[in-house]
Amino acid sequence: MRTSLATLGAAFPGESVAGRTLPAGRFRPATDPLSLPRFGNSLAGSLDPCLDLRRWFMLALRWLDAGEIQADASGMPQSLVQQAFARWINRYAGQLEHFAFGALVATGAEAISYGLQFSTEQDEESLWYWALQSEQVVWLSLKERITRIEATSPGLGETALYWLQRASGKTLFAFTPETARQVCEYIHWQGSSEQDDWVEEMTAMGMTAADMEEAISPNWFDGHFPNWVIDPKRVLDDSALGEIAAAGSEFTPLASLLLDIERLEANGGELPGLEGMDVECVYFGAYLRWGADDPLERVFDDFIEYANSVSDGYTDLFGAQAVPLDPEGFAAWQRRTELGLQLLSALDRLIGCIAEPV
Repeated sequence: MRTSLATLGAAFPGESVAGRTLPAGRFRPATDPLSLPRFGNSLAGSLDPCLDLRRWFMLALRWLDAGEIQADASGMPQSLVQQAFARWINRYAGQLEHFAFGALVATGAEAISYGLQFSTEQDEESLWYWALQSEQVVWLSLKERITRIEATSPGLGETALYWLQRASGKTLFAFTPETARQVCEYIHWQGSSEQDDWVEEMTAMGMTAADMEEAISPNWFDGHFPNWVIDPKRVLDDSALGEIAAAGSEFTPLASLLLDIERLEANGGELPGLEGMDVECVYFGAYLRWGADDPLERVFDDFIEYANSVSDGYTDLFGAQAVPLDPEGFAAWQRRTELGLQLLSALDRLIGCIAEPV
């Protein structure tokens, strides 16, 4: 999973208004969130496709073999690849309502690397590259829907949060109350997670009792949420979810969706992250707060201040990956990523079941 703090990050929210989006200043919005290629002034390097036509032709051949480019198609290979790539993503991810991302494709690491160090033993000439870039999303609230689900069908709401947290860590990581607590451990609590340990650590650092009253402490943060929201467990197993799915109740679609998410995750579905690249994404794929009075905006604010102070370690890429150009390596990547896109689509539908616009 990619739920460690090595891949945490979030955009700084603006004022709380209905249906608001994260501010665009740190994003690069486009009319089509899957417009390809996304090469230009926003990138550290530039791509001249003519510099490496051989790899573009090879990549076009792979998409031809996969049935994404028709045998009678005409055009430059880079255009054919970009069109095939966009169609393929849209087919497996579907129409996303709560996640958003841009996709970059290139035959050279310098076009998308942002200084990333791709860890691979393969020769550069035998690889192509792709990346996922952050886009604007709206804030959502969990409290009303997930509370009703949990009250009506005990364990179902908690199990939904468990799978949201687990599976988004393999696709586009969601910012939830649980995620916000992890961020607090990182930037506020010096690795502590319990109140007594935090007080001891802060006292050793010279903080007074008055200082601590103004700070975000573990007990103060936890007091805003039910325990099952900040530390959700897999309360309902496959059998229990199967019974709900077969019962024909209002929660049948949710239970069926959770079973689909578990299956896709177990089968290896994932999207690229930033593991081993010494950089973190400063944004999340989706933003789910508990309610208007929770401390998530304050945590965002503090995190962005922290990220700005060490900006060289952050990027707006969710993930990047070097992919083999040989038929076997390409096919393995395609199967795994198709599952990852389907998993993201299922998570998007899950969010629609358990959250609503702020």
